[in-house]
Amino acid sequence: MKDLLKIYSRYIGITWVIVVFLIFVNLGGLMVFGIYHVAGDINMFPRSLRGLEKIVDGADGGDGFVMTGEIEEYLKTRDFIFLMVLNDDGDVVYSWKKPEELKEHYTLGEVAAFTRWYLGDYPVKVLRTKKGLLVAGREKGSVWKYPIEISMEFMDDAFAYLQIFLLLNAAVAIMVVLFLGYRYYKSLRPLSEGISALSENRKIHLMEKGAASSLAAQINRTSDVLERQKEALERRDTARTEWIAGVSHDIRTPLSMIMGYADELESGGYLDEEYRAKAAAIRSHSLQIRQLIEDLNLTSRLEYHMQPLRLSAFYPASLLRRLAAEIMNEEPGEQYELIPDIEPELEGFEVKGDERLISRAVRNLLNNSIRHNPGGCRIELTARRTEDGFLVLVRDDGCGINDEIVRCLMEEKEIGGEAFGAEVVKGSGGEKGGGGGFQGKEKPHIMGLRIVKQIVLAHKGVFEIQDKGRCVSMRFPAEIS
Repeated sequence: MKDLLKIYSRYIGITWVIVVFLIFVNLGGLMVFGIYHVAGDINMFPRSLRGLEKIVDGADGGDGFVMTGEIEEYLKTRDFIFLMVLNDDGDVVYSWKKPEELKEHYTLGEVAAFTRWYLGDYPVKVLRTKKGLLVAGREKGSVWKYPIEISMEFMDDAFAYLQIFLLLNAAVAIMVVLFLGYRYYKSLRPLSEGISALSENRKIHLMEKGAASSLAAQINRTSDVLERQKEALERRDTARTEWIAGVSHDIRTPLSMIMGYADELESGGYLDEEYRAKAAAIRSHSLQIRQLIEDLNLTSRLEYHMQPLRLSAFYPASLLRRLAAEIMNEEPGEQYELIPDIEPELEGFEVKGDERLISRAVRNLLNNSIRHNPGGCRIELTARRTEDGFLVLVRDDGCGINDEIVRCLMEEKEIGGEAFGAEVVKGSGGEKGGGGGFQGKEKPHIMGLRIVKQIVLAHKGVFEIQDKGRCVSMRFPAEIS
């Protein structure tokens, strides 16, 4: 807040500087125009002097002059120290407190001179009356006199001059505002770039100078904190991924032995039917454990970008037909019907991607439909060519994906489009497992679908769940740029 107040105060201060600057510019302009166009003199008679006509217009009722107390007070209040009246011949016919150095007679030229300037260094005011020329004077050095006159040409053009002044003011104001705006733009632009860098999780270091130096320092400190957190998270994620990989490796050997012994017990003829069934169950569940371990290892590597894509050219139509045949050859049961629907335009269309991972994604979806619909269902495997790649749809008429699972899957932002540079579109459906929510707040198991989503996003594709959870859409580009 203090930094913002500092910037605001600086703007206010600069505004006042601009106002004062414009005032001085206007005054300077007026002085230049005034001095240039003003010349000569003009006899100015203040209203205060006009009241002195009482002296000559009948103060005594005759031809003489009488100084009354009222008139004397009138003169003193207006700083006049002497008064005299000259007739048409230039003779002083009446005076009041006239200085001794002043004459009793003045020529026409002298009258003209002191009317415009000074009378013996006394600033005077003159007024023509019926009984003569009234001359009232003040103390020496009390008034500065400069006779001026303004030409009619100047007065006629005054409106044009006013417009010029207004235009000059506007031009100066615009230039100053643009200059200051550019300066503040230059000082604030690094802050904007720094904030953008922080939002993109990039390290930034700004120059700490100018009005925004404190804000720049705070952004730098924030960047340092985020960088340390990022490094700590990377170390933690690396350690977790390595731990998962190590555990997976350590479990693989004993699990293989369990599966081998279970298979031997199941296929051997020295156990009765009940124990052979138990041995088959051990083998089956061991296979599930192995699959879960592989899924956990794969999703961990995909999540932290430790699973490099093995890019190669392949034909998606051929891949999908082979997967459909493999699933049916595994004899899931007569209650399941798998219908491949591959668009003719996709035949012969070659793409570039990780064929093994894409095959894994499609197989996960097909197995998901079989595993979560034990009563059987109709599965459609559809493939279409798009403008920039191909589209794969896996749809069934079974229980559909639960809404809670869809929500959990789409809220996992660490594997969202930002991480892989792809788009994630939330569908309207729900995860296999049919109807109903989940008891308590325990997060549902979404490992298989999560891997599918990660594989699509790793290929910079689009993952969607549609048709109330009964259809999963995977859109792949023809080639990863």
